[in-house]
Amino acid sequence: MAIVLTKLYGVQRDLEIKLKSRGIKDSEDLLALCKTQADVKALAGDIGLDVETLMALVNRANLARIRGIGEAYTMLLEAAGVKTLDDLARKEPDELRGQFEAINLEQRIVGRVPALAMVNGWVSKAQKLPNARL
Repeated sequence: MAIVLTKLYGVQRDLEIKLKSRGIKDSEDLLALCKTQADVKALAGDIGLDVETLMALVNRANLARIRGIGEAYTMLLEAAGVKTLDDLARKEPDELRGQFEAINLEQRIVGRVPALAMVNGWVSKAQKLPNARL
């Protein structure tokens, strides 16, 4: 599921403008243009962004392919150490939800922690989706 750049965690206005100048208007466009490490490196150089930051955005775009994972839940996932689809696919849903509870109690990232059924769905979907392995 494509999300507009402004809803992708970490995309500020100046970066949005740079990405749009390359024809990237949403998360799917970003994934289509960044299929390899060389693609990521080339785009990072073109828009004046460090490769690690762009790779983090590509990973977030990959996670955004899962229904329900938007900006706030991406922040929660990253706080729990989940940065890629592979990371999510390897998680035990009940343990991950427990991590969410503890993290959110301390950091107040989201208004409500996702239900176990939702986390279960995310993990299941991550296990099935092809991952852009860069």
